[in-house]
Amino acid sequence: MPVGILVIRWDNEIGPINEGFYPENLKITNNLLTQVYSSHRYQSLRPGFASISLKNNKVVSFFSGVGSDYISVENYVVALILRRDEKPNKYREILKTIAAEILEKIQDGKFKKVLPDLYKDLAKI
Repeated sequence: MPVGILVIRWDNEIGPINEGFYPENLKITNNLLTQVYSSHRYQSLRPGFASISLKNNKVVSFFSGVGSDYISVENYVVALILRRDEKPNKYREILKTIAAEILEKIQDGKFKKVLPDLYKDLAKI
């Protein structure tokens, strides 16, 4: 079961911005935001998946893309924070579904309301 869900937006002046996460007790650092976002931008500007291993966790994430090729909104990352012993590939299919639902609701901010339910869906994996 993932530790949490994280939504990151890139701002050209500030850098990565934590747009929302669940559960509320999740510890999110600027370093984490930068590592997750950078794992995508070093690879491509196109939408896609990435996974990284950190000291205490693993992260599997989906990048919405930037430029002419993006899904729903530009420059967003939806990430699942996993325990160190979990396999990121196991979560790719559900992450596709979760990311689509979150990205569709970004503009009006309603994505924050669905985070708890989406997190509960992860328990089924």
